[in-house]
Amino acid sequence: MSTRAPLCDPPVPDDDAHGATADDVVARLGSSMRGLTHAEAAARLTVHGRNELVDHGSKSPWRIVWEQLTAVMVLILVGAALLSLALGKFLESGAIGAIVVLFTLLGFVQEYRAEKAIAALRRMAVPTVRVWRDGHVVETAAAELVPGDVVALEAGNVVPADLRLLESNGLRIQEAALTGESEPVDKHVDAVAGVGAEVPLGDRRNMAYAGTQVTYGRGLGVVVATGMGTELGRIATLLQTVTNEATPLQERLDRVGKQLALAGVVVAALVVAIGAASGESFGDLVLTAISVAVAVIPEGLPAVVTFTLAIGAQRMLRRNALIRKLPAVETLGSVTVICSDKTGTLTQNRMTVTVVDVAGEAIAVGGAAPAAPIADRAPAYALTLAAGALCNDGELRTGADGTEQALGDPTETALLVAARDAGIDLEALRRRVPRTGERPFDSDRKRMSTRHGPLRDAAPDALAALPTDRPLAFVKGAVDGMLHHTSHVWDGDRPVPFDDTWRTRVEAANERLAAEGRRVLGVAYRALPDDASAAEEELTLVGLVGIIDPPRDEVRDAVATCRAAGVRAVMITGDHPITAVAIARDLGITDAHGTVVTGAELERMDEAALHAAVRTTDVFARVSPEHKLRIVQALRDQGEVVAMTGDGVNDAPALKTADIGVAMGITGTDVSKEASDMVLRDDNFATIVAAVEEGRVIYDNLRRFVAFAVAGNIGKMIVMLGWPIPFLVAGGDVTHAVALLPLQLLWLNLMTDGLLGLSMGVEPAERGVMRRAPHAPGASIWSGGLGRQAAWVGALIGAASLAVGFAYHAADRAEWQTMIFASLAFLQVFQAFGTRSNSDSLRTIGWRTNPLMLGIGAAVVALQLVAIYTPLNGFLDLEPLGPADLALCVGLGALLLAVLEGHKARRRRRATAQASPGPSVT
Repeated sequence: MSTRAPLCDPPVPDDDAHGATADDVVARLGSSMRGLTHAEAAARLTVHGRNELVDHGSKSPWRIVWEQLTAVMVLILVGAALLSLALGKFLESGAIGAIVVLFTLLGFVQEYRAEKAIAALRRMAVPTVRVWRDGHVVETAAAELVPGDVVALEAGNVVPADLRLLESNGLRIQEAALTGESEPVDKHVDAVAGVGAEVPLGDRRNMAYAGTQVTYGRGLGVVVATGMGTELGRIATLLQTVTNEATPLQERLDRVGKQLALAGVVVAALVVAIGAASGESFGDLVLTAISVAVAVIPEGLPAVVTFTLAIGAQRMLRRNALIRKLPAVETLGSVTVICSDKTGTLTQNRMTVTVVDVAGEAIAVGGAAPAAPIADRAPAYALTLAAGALCNDGELRTGADGTEQALGDPTETALLVAARDAGIDLEALRRRVPRTGERPFDSDRKRMSTRHGPLRDAAPDALAALPTDRPLAFVKGAVDGMLHHTSHVWDGDRPVPFDDTWRTRVEAANERLAAEGRRVLGVAYRALPDDASAAEEELTLVGLVGIIDPPRDEVRDAVATCRAAGVRAVMITGDHPITAVAIARDLGITDAHGTVVTGAELERMDEAALHAAVRTTDVFARVSPEHKLRIVQALRDQGEVVAMTGDGVNDAPALKTADIGVAMGITGTDVSKEASDMVLRDDNFATIVAAVEEGRVIYDNLRRFVAFAVAGNIGKMIVMLGWPIPFLVAGGDVTHAVALLPLQLLWLNLMTDGLLGLSMGVEPAERGVMRRAPHAPGASIWSGGLGRQAAWVGALIGAASLAVGFAYHAADRAEWQTMIFASLAFLQVFQAFGTRSNSDSLRTIGWRTNPLMLGIGAAVVALQLVAIYTPLNGFLDLEPLGPADLALCVGLGALLLAVLEGHKARRRRRATAQASPGPSVT
């Protein structure tokens, strides 16, 4: 479909069309029941533009590339590459440049894919429609529809524009993608009381909206809005106005990058000053200052971050969570609120019979239990299900792949599935009672009836108690509409008069089931007289059927796990408040005292009232896309890290606004998937919990790496700053005033920040990772004492290396610089093993639980030996070490590991003491 801009501003949708009569709307649009003329339609097309969505908010590819290149960590990498190039170290410069290219390309691909949401919206458009023109029904391109056109609808059609209905013959429209309501909506043509947005979309029963689908009946509607003026167009506008904000990880790493860059400049300046005071040449000063600045900045940070996130994304994929944007891997670990859509996310998105109320007894439906025991206990149960299956236009078919396909209205197919699961042979039932006629459902009667010939035999089945010598009628529909036509009720195994006592019992059962969020249908029959027109009079009520889109079985445990992890669950749905609250209570999202806020109430709230509501309300119902957006934004304004789940078109703007947008992979629309950060391939809410756990593990690993790298760089800074001080104070020989040469520092950074850092990104989860609160939104990456630990560990590394260097220099040993070089390397190798866990000992977590670290640690040791004992030592200006010298360096590393293990042991004892109750007082 073309994306050419319309010739004028798109028309504003008629928000009051639902509140006016059909004749008034047609008159306001300057049209008639027989539509427009071709000439008038062509003129209006020039004014209003084509009926299509316009993309005017997407970023160009060049802008996305520029944003990737100007990210702080990428700029630091570029600077490091240029500095290495200035040193003449082409290998190091090329490696860092490759990381820059990889980082930029990966970020570009992820964000470019995220700009496809509007294209997915356009794919919902309809190619051709049947419309009245010049008094005749013609077929025309949907893109040429204009306000005032009269469009014909029938089952299977996708609604091409926003319509005010003029005729409705049993018309039902599935609006779940737009409103979130599980079942198709019965449509009528009467005006709906209320003004504008005060009436939620789901309650505008006389409207049909673009992108929704007709499931039953037929109708006629006049176009009131096209293109960007439709409700679908409003969603497109919201999507294009949502700005992409940095994730918590990106913000934290941006702060760390700036801190490290500043530290690099300061340390470089100090080293230059010290070197100048000691009489170094200008060239040596420049090279030393550049190398120190590079040493302070962990060049491997973006590479390790990308690697860690990619590994996390692969682990999540194995748990059915597809990550579309890498930063989302970590952000999940920081989530404090999950805002979940109901339909298809918390529920099965499949209407299901869950209870049958017969003779005042409610019988739960479900499971694979045989029907016979239930039929013995309540014979009317089988009769109710059989009658519901006969008064039915749905079908159950077996597809080519062997899977069952339900064809027809979801409520009717739910009745068929319930009858089949109860042991009723549907084909045999229909052969035994052949249908001879029907009266379709309509919104005025609120019921459907079918006429059948007499029973063909007296088989002992669900219909055995019915008369065999007369035609039968079966009726199903709204209970309140059927009671006025009911004369008897089935009690046990026979009909009895329907008196006031029975009426009270039936009405109470109807109200109870409705209050539980179920759609309630009454099922009745009549043995017909000769006059078949009286099929819906003097009915015998057999039972009530409660139907609902049931919760997923695994969601209850998932919600409980989220609560234990300090993550709040909030339901935001377009469905009815009663249904929403019933599902939320069943799942544990809210309790018996929990309240629900509707879209109409949200419409009247100012920002202060909205912020107060989102702090205490766990269920929002009958909400529009704008309301979902406001709720998510209000939570984020309060500092929450928000994940939004959903599957419909109406969820897309909120999915894009949330810190993490989570779309359903099976039932989700293309629009919701393109707007999301993560897609659940199994549509399982429990997968979100698994993803949150992985996110926490990833963030823990990234924090450990940053602390590891910064501690090592602090040690290098202490060595570089501390080494020349004694020489300056003593006023003696200044020829050895630089502890490490530039190339030696670059080598150490490659070994530690690069190789060892990669192995830290695959560390398994610590114990209790899902029994603690999420990381506080906005908290520094150094929170929880991590910054203090990095400082004192770095100080130990620097002090130990300096001590060895001073001792060897004082002994006039030529290996003094090599000893500093080797000590720093082995100290960081053992530091990496000592920081694998923040609390558990290395013995507890086991050496083999991270085999990658074992392998990389061995490789780093081997490369250090290569640097010291092969001709490479001449390139690095190193001296071979004796066995005792090498053992001393290894011993320093082992000593640091013992210190780290002792520190963790003290923390465990302190935590145990704080958790233990005090002495009892008797």
